[in-house]
Amino acid sequence: MKKLASTVALLAISGNLLMAGGSISPVEPEITVPLQDVVMLNDSIQYEGFYAGGALSHMTMYENVAASSYAFTLLAGYYFNQYFGLEARYTRSIGGMDVTPPAAANVASMENYGLYAKPMYSITTGLALYGLAGYGRSSYDKNGVSYKKSAFQWGLGAKYELSNGVGLFIDYIKMYSGKNYDGITGLDVQFDGMNVGATYTF
Repeated sequence: MKKLASTVALLAISGNLLMAGGSISPVEPEITVPLQDVVMLNDSIQYEGFYAGGALSHMTMYENVAASSYAFTLLAGYYFNQYFGLEARYTRSIGGMDVTPPAAANVASMENYGLYAKPMYSITTGLALYGLAGYGRSSYDKNGVSYKKSAFQWGLGAKYELSNGVGLFIDYIKMYSGKNYDGITGLDVQFDGMNVGATYTF
């Protein structure tokens, strides 16, 4: 009798274990997908519209003499979006002129103005590299004679747009490179400028 009771108890325990095992459902492992960083445009930065600005520049001209001077640049343009704009510039020398060799000629002033297409490539929010490609007219006065030449001009630069429309930039422009500058034959004339300035987008 005691043996029969033990057998019944054993069967009951085994049945409960089987029932409990039947109620266990498989647990699927959790897979965590890492989030990717997404570069968002800053709403406080002006990526399109009219803009104007100015720069401190350094102009250099190489002919049979080398002349250089600090200059100022005024500019205005329009950003169609963060990838393309149009820009007009005017640059003129200020202060004294550094001429090498100093006794070779008297270069009184240098000047340039042009209109450029401005493609841009965004690196991160606000920071972009850009190119300038267009048509301009450079000129300089030497020994009382004014020389000028209209030609294709190009440049490269970088800009950083701050909030509320303010931007900073640095760039280089090749204003002329070649011979026959305003009828001057036999000389390879180089005309270029470096600019550091700021803009405001309305």
